[in-house]
Amino acid sequence: MVPLNVDLIRQRSWCLMSFPNVSEEMFRQIMSENFTPSATIKTPERLFGRDAALKTIDRTFSSQGRQIFIFGDRGVGKTSVAQTAAFLQNSSKYSPIYVVCNQGSTFGSVVKAIGDSLTDIRKRIEQGGTSSAYGANLLGVGGSLKKGEAPRATINEPSTINEALDIIRYVQSVRADKQVVIIDEMERITDVREKEKFAELIKNIPEVGDGIRFIFCGIASTLNELIGAHPSAGRVLETINLPKLHHNYLWDIINHTAEKIGIAIDRELLVRVGQISDGFPHYVHLIGESMFWSAFDDASPAESLQSKHYKDGIEGAISRAEATLKLQYERATMKTKNTEDYEEALWSLADTTSERRQLTEIYEASYKRIMSARRGRQILTREKFNQRMLALRKDGHGSVIIGYGSGWFGFRENIIRGYVRLRAERQNVALGRDVR
Repeated sequence: MVPLNVDLIRQRSWCLMSFPNVSEEMFRQIMSENFTPSATIKTPERLFGRDAALKTIDRTFSSQGRQIFIFGDRGVGKTSVAQTAAFLQNSSKYSPIYVVCNQGSTFGSVVKAIGDSLTDIRKRIEQGGTSSAYGANLLGVGGSLKKGEAPRATINEPSTINEALDIIRYVQSVRADKQVVIIDEMERITDVREKEKFAELIKNIPEVGDGIRFIFCGIASTLNELIGAHPSAGRVLETINLPKLHHNYLWDIINHTAEKIGIAIDRELLVRVGQISDGFPHYVHLIGESMFWSAFDDASPAESLQSKHYKDGIEGAISRAEATLKLQYERATMKTKNTEDYEEALWSLADTTSERRQLTEIYEASYKRIMSARRGRQILTREKFNQRMLALRKDGHGSVIIGYGSGWFGFRENIIRGYVRLRAERQNVALGRDVR
């Protein structure tokens, strides 16, 4: 096999590129800085539509003892808001502390991770897991010292709230200036007893002092889903229910990049990107990045993004979307028979932004409209359509949708709606036109 000559490829693409005033190196940098479908945003100038949330966090941290809890749908940008706010608020001497929860996380393991973060990662790994060269004991020393070996501390998982608070005090004593701690993906902790411990910690954080502040994040529709019903903890928290982005902020992501490159984009294309994305910036980043690269690859200079670039953007977004979204869609629809029936049922549910829709309205307002433009496809009877919708609630179809009783349906996760719209768009079925 002949090895690829990357320099030659870039040389040729420079000759063919559609942006004569922007070098390939500049173009790559613009793409990297403005489209981050797989990375967290950490600077306010790239965080469109979240000024209100950042202002709330700033003012909350000016109030003694108050902490932040950000919750909302998966994919709305909770981590980006938390990281951006943390870097704005944290002392410039060091970075915010970031701890992410997983299915095996406990209250003790999360608090321990906060303490461990103060030690250089190389020292922790080289000295074996939890051992850290603090030069002082903290909640127990890990093993006996060998001759000539310097004392070192081990942070054990706290077994009580007081031990957990000791670790927080220790962090504050080491980081004398303002330190922000982010605890992310708290929805992964499902044990009620562990949630109660977090609620107890949150209630007592103000007793430690104002030098350390917390931002908690999790997927939920209410705060109680994440930490349970604990009124004392609630009094300490400023809750931010992060909504989906309004369409004009989704457009700003595209327009901001287009201005830097010097290319126009038709308003109708912007509208379609916003409609498909359903308020989730992840899809805008995917579509936008693929659209601009498509224009870059054009043989002749382009003054504006065209429908061809838009179609390439849709294909690129589908191929590069989260693997879990693809798996959910395929598990729901890819069957030995009736695959198109299930796809069309999903498309019908995804046709509006309503989180809950009544079956009759789905069938009459969306399904019939979609099927009227589907050549070679026969419309299902209302009874058959009902059967397909009910089947999509079952495990065999990945339970991608849920029922709310009396014929009401919605997606189990709202972020899947955007991916369904992408798949429909590929087949020239436009969904989401209730948003402009």
